[in-house]
Amino acid sequence: MAHVPRMLVLASLVATATMAHADEPPPLRYTITPVLVKDQLTALDISLDTEAVADGQLLLRIGTPARDVRANTAADTTTRGYIKLTATARAPISLRYRIAGNANLAGDREDGAYLTADWSNNPCPAILAVPDAWVPRRIALEWKLPEGWRGLSSLPADRPVDAESLANAACLVGRHIVDITRPLGRSATLHAYTTDAAGSARLIDAAAAALRPFAIAAGGDAIDFPMYISTVPVSGHVFSAWSSGPFMLVVQQRDAPGTELADPLIEDYIRALAPKDARPAQAWYTDGLRTYLALSEASTAQALPRKELAAYLDRMSADYGNSPFRRASNAQITADWQRAPPIQAIPHQRGLLFGWLLDDRLRADTGGKTSMADVLRGMNPEEPDPMGALIAAVRAAGGGDITPLVDKYIVRGELLQLPPDALGPCMSVTTQADMYGWQVQHIADTCTP
Repeated sequence: MAHVPRMLVLASLVATATMAHADEPPPLRYTITPVLVKDQLTALDISLDTEAVADGQLLLRIGTPARDVRANTAADTTTRGYIKLTATARAPISLRYRIAGNANLAGDREDGAYLTADWSNNPCPAILAVPDAWVPRRIALEWKLPEGWRGLSSLPADRPVDAESLANAACLVGRHIVDITRPLGRSATLHAYTTDAAGSARLIDAAAAALRPFAIAAGGDAIDFPMYISTVPVSGHVFSAWSSGPFMLVVQQRDAPGTELADPLIEDYIRALAPKDARPAQAWYTDGLRTYLALSEASTAQALPRKELAAYLDRMSADYGNSPFRRASNAQITADWQRAPPIQAIPHQRGLLFGWLLDDRLRADTGGKTSMADVLRGMNPEEPDPMGALIAAVRAAGGGDITPLVDKYIVRGELLQLPPDALGPCMSVTTQADMYGWQVQHIADTCTP
């Protein structure tokens, strides 16, 4: 995958494994060895061991130039970015080559990998030569490291790699890599593997703040999120990053805040958390309204800072207000769930905002004695008839008949907007018209400095 300077490049996770089953193609076994000169990293020596297929041909592609290419069979390197090996059928193949590089964030990555005297941090296909005609196969990765060095990768070792997941994975090797953790709710953790703990602290804290509301909302389904971070002492705010649902790799200016990475981090984490067995007709409840409950309880317990909650709600409200599907009925959402994937975000956003709308009304009706979280806490998370059950539960809690609201916002899909004071005295809700005249609401924390 080509590098785009200073811009975020989305990629997919590469899966790996160590042993091939009888019906799989030959596995790929890589060994990565740092090359040190006077204790400074100057290159990576990489070896690939596999075997030829029936026709004896193996065309490999690699993201950065390979140097000092040697093989136990005929090797053609005349085409940039490729190594063509020719052997007899089923014969063992051993390839050796060297990868050099630099840490020029503004440059063209065709001149080499990201590499400094103390680390190399790249998408794995930037340094690994992989078959061009890909069929799912297993990959094993071994590091041969000097004392005090550590090699890490997002390559799991339990399954064959398919074509979609081959696009990218993180390969980080460096001196004195540390693992910094931040909690993401009750059951998930952000793991930041970094070569510069102090210089990446702001990015790590920003990433944790961005992901924490989603992990809390996912409850027991939340997953850990690894980051592979290296920094360079350059002037001007520059960075490069690759991300996937399960991880992010970052090479950035030292002590950069990382605010540009919040949106792609969130998008990828949401994708990784997305339920595989979603019920579109009930998603406004099982996803949206239950998310309101999780975040409300986390906020009450001070497990989620108000500033982070406001940022999350602002994002959800803005995405909802700007979506071409913001007025989609529940029937349309169900019918178009597979045909129009962007519509799948609406039940989460609408149900979430509906929870705070009902909370504002219920608190007013009960003199502040009952919240919407109190009502939902007593309801079945997998309620087969969530509309009927919700209407009955709110009525029983003293909130009157919400049937018209359910029909208006959930069934018919009219645009849902919160009253200015719906979120309490320290949260502002403002309505603005965007460039197309659409009414979009924004939410902000007005009390936290």
